Amino acid sequence: MFDEWGAINEGVSFSDLAAFVYFSDTGSPIPARAAGDTPLIGSFDSRAIYLLFAPNHAGVAIPTVGNVLTVDRLKALPLPVPGWTGPRVVYGEGCTVPAERLAAAGVTFKQVPYQLAGA
Repeated sequence: MFDEWGAINEGVSFSDLAAFVYFSDTGSPIPARAAGDTPLIGSFDSRAIYLLFAPNHAGVAIPTVGNVLTVDRLKALPLPVPGWTGPRVVYGEGCTVPAERLAAAGVTFKQVPYQLAGA
């Protein structure tokens, strides 16, 4: 999944990385294969887990391809269930949202691949 420098290997799919992210964050296997049609990859222990990843742009943060957490992207993150108020963890190539806004939204951002356990 990762090269000798810790970068994501070319050809890694959204679903493969989603499974790795989910396991890295929760210690449990992903409950359902993530197709990449939504950044929400699952919820576990009262927190929602998201992945912003564009396989053709791995290693390059480009807001227009959806691998960067922007204010607009933050507003558009789907909730696991209506009325969800639990914490949310978002993995992506980059983040342009100020820390205080993330905190107010109950979001923790983690940069891919640097903040993945075992990367």
